[in-house]
Amino acid sequence: MKKYKGIVFFDYDGTTVDDTDNIRKATQKTIESLGRLKENGYLTMLCSGRSKRFLEADIDKFEGAITCNGSYTEVGGQVVSDIHISEEAMQKVISGYFSEDTALHMETQDVTYYMHYDQPFYHDFRNFLGFPERWFAPWETRKGENITKIVINYNREELMDEIQTEFEGELQCVKPFEDMNILDIMSRGITKGNAIINLMDRYGISKKDCYAFGDSDNDIEMLEAVGTGIVMGRHSRAAGKAADMLTGTVREEGITMALESIGLI
Repeated sequence: MKKYKGIVFFDYDGTTVDDTDNIRKATQKTIESLGRLKENGYLTMLCSGRSKRFLEADIDKFEGAITCNGSYTEVGGQVVSDIHISEEAMQKVISGYFSEDTALHMETQDVTYYMHYDQPFYHDFRNFLGFPERWFAPWETRKGENITKIVINYNREELMDEIQTEFEGELQCVKPFEDMNILDIMSRGITKGNAIINLMDRYGISKKDCYAFGDSDNDIEMLEAVGTGIVMGRHSRAAGKAADMLTGTVREEGITMALESIGLI
């Protein structure tokens, strides 16, 4: 197994890219900094709530990836972990929480299955993140693949508490965007932080030699799991409280700014 000095983890939306400033791919300066990190002996990991397919534009810039909020991990093309939602739990979520005003889709690492294509949520979701239609397929075409994450677009604020109460011990929810009514549902115990701890153990790397960049609520466990948690210039209140260091926005090249400041590149 390859030896590393440490590991640096990077969230994607709002950290590596930034829809607010219409930066849809990692900047050239970020890509160059990732190369310098690798040359200096650090493992670079993309760490996102997205599935692999939704990271297609930039996943190859990193040596590995943690996706679906920690459900799936791979390094150098080799799968380290792949934790999926049980078929029984998934069917209970669909039967209990899918309605005309609540959109559901189910994610594998390659395909996202939707319940009803005509719901505005799917069109708005794809447009918001710039996803092509070919990445989506009707639920009825599923061929038994494992579902890593369920995404719900909802209208009732209490929905998150209801799901976590009903599926206590089996499923958990996280809100990936502070200002949007979207929930990510994964198997219980799945967080970016736990995936990071497992990877540190796998490579025998101490917490003090690990760093993470993030900006939102679903990055909190990631920021707390490492020795130095770095929050971007535009971030949620909770992420800001969990971080050890503040850097600039994506447009301000916050990643490179922080890496140079702490002497990793």
